Amino acid sequence: MGQSLSNHSWRMFRANVRRTGVSTSIPICKPSLQWVTEVGPVVSSPVFDGGNLYVSTLTGRVFCLDIGRRAISWHESFGPIVSSPLLTDSLLIGATFNGWIKKTNLENSIYAIDRPTGRLLWGVKIKGDFFSSPCIIDETIIIGSLDKKIYSIDLSGNILWDYETDGEIWSSPSSDKNYVYVGSDDANIYSFCIDGSLRWKTRLNGKVRSSSPCLASDDDLLFCGTHGGGMYCIDTLNGLIKWSKQIQKPVLSSPTLVEGKVIFATSNNSVYCFESKNGSKLWEFETGNKVWSSPSLVKNDKMVFFGCLDSHVYGVNIETGKQEWKFPTMGMIDSSPCIANGLLFVCSRDGLLYVFGKE
Repeated sequence: MGQSLSNHSWRMFRANVRRTGVSTSIPICKPSLQWVTEVGPVVSSPVFDGGNLYVSTLTGRVFCLDIGRRAISWHESFGPIVSSPLLTDSLLIGATFNGWIKKTNLENSIYAIDRPTGRLLWGVKIKGDFFSSPCIIDETIIIGSLDKKIYSIDLSGNILWDYETDGEIWSSPSSDKNYVYVGSDDANIYSFCIDGSLRWKTRLNGKVRSSSPCLASDDDLLFCGTHGGGMYCIDTLNGLIKWSKQIQKPVLSSPTLVEGKVIFATSNNSVYCFESKNGSKLWEFETGNKVWSSPSLVKNDKMVFFGCLDSHVYGVNIETGKQEWKFPTMGMIDSSPCIANGLLFVCSRDGLLYVFGKE
């Protein structure tokens, strides 16, 4: 028997701690629209587990949607949210971006919600805004803030340690379960031990703005883009740069890694596919606008999905780089698709959640 549908989940930004953007769901092929519901404008990316989808909005609302019943189970209000939440077996961990609303000096919080009820269990006040999405190693949450710090927090809401860099941290931390990797606006990628001690840091050609380090599972390689228009392949053991390629415009989206290919989107109105071993270009796909959404796909499928600021969701063949599917929404899409349970979930700034399934 194969893995049951209910076991497929996408519990955090980019699906897993390595931030690969690869789902273990059954392939969707050419998706067909199954359900649309209004939640409010969304920049963060949805997460899915146990039949429930969780969506955080710019207006500060967090929704739990029962996908089988096509109904909202609960919703709660916080400050504006652009960071994607993290799911544990019982908790939803999120973080606010109060600076999204001008003229506010409200402190932000990293918070934990009880998944079944939506009840707030704890909140940790932090001055800096959170764009970075939380990562979890064992029972420790790692997240970066615009106050230039990386925070480590336990599941009871206690700060274990923080580390200050020389730049704001928009990038989301990733992990190989032994070490943490995160980029900063100071143009460095950092690697930490779980206790917060620095392993290495490597300087790149510009800010690591919102691109999150993507870690290969079969070798010690990390891939990350920069605001300066670079795509880097770095040895995770020592921080040495294996190869780098220059793109004309910022890389704000996080790369995905599949079958020896690294696929990433740019502000150059293009999505690129490079050979992961040497950085040679395999294909380039042009869109109608900048792509800030991070590409997502299903393991063993040939389609990669991403949103675009031209308001469309694209499906592109990873072998050929040719478009095989396209869907129009009514607003810019900077949120990244979530794929789980044989479904594709996409949020847009038009305030709608789109749920696609097999034709």
